[in-house]
Amino acid sequence: MVKEEITPTLYKRKITHTEYRHRDKKTKKGGWSRMLHHHISDNKVKLSYKAIDPKAAFRKANDKYMKISTDANVTPIWLGGTFLLMFIGSIYAAVVGNDRDTLGTWYYLLLTFFFLVFLFFLVYYFTMPKKEFIWNREDGLVTFPGFMWRPNITMPLEKVIFIRSAPSAQGMGSHLLQIARPDKSYSLYMASLDNTCYEDLSFYLWYMDKNRPLPPGSAFDLYRDRDYERRKAAGFPPPIFVSAFDTPEATTEQQAERKRIGGW
Repeated sequence: MVKEEITPTLYKRKITHTEYRHRDKKTKKGGWSRMLHHHISDNKVKLSYKAIDPKAAFRKANDKYMKISTDANVTPIWLGGTFLLMFIGSIYAAVVGNDRDTLGTWYYLLLTFFFLVFLFFLVYYFTMPKKEFIWNREDGLVTFPGFMWRPNITMPLEKVIFIRSAPSAQGMGSHLLQIARPDKSYSLYMASLDNTCYEDLSFYLWYMDKNRPLPPGSAFDLYRDRDYERRKAAGFPPPIFVSAFDTPEATTEQQAERKRIGGW
């Protein structure tokens, strides 16, 4: 029996976008040649009960929604801290070198640049809006952070464009899952769970396909019966997204009943 109280305010957000207005223009330019299909191709990601923690990557995970950490504070802290250290280090090097009188204009320009970048991230840290990353299984909506000071974006899942990341010059960072923001800047949000983009997207799609049973993993075990009864009451409608493998129910008895009522 699930005793957890799940209120709509925890995961229901107003839809902000339903289309990518610049989609045709962008795809023709080849900028989205790494687009991924809404296709469940892997079942390797298994979310454990122990992984759910308000301070961990997965803040919440149940049959209604998943809330994932955005690590919004990490970027301004690391980048701001880095430029602050560069600013202090440059001053220290000049003092130790005892060559302050011989320093050229370029030094002071660089020093000013380091300080202004640090100041920028300091202001951003204290003024940025609340960043949310929510997978609303009940309504089929995804909420993810907007770029910098822009508000969060909420879209129907079937409208969201997923991107496979390109490798860096060193060959790192490839095949990670990204979400294209529906803005003119063509910005991307990193939605990776540190697996391949195919594994992460399959996990998200499986979870968001509310006509399928919940994905494997002990994190969802408490909610499987409740989710099963909901789908049974609806007549076991067919899956929303294509899958490369079967997604059976938790028990053989439930699977047989789904086959009898839903036909799949």
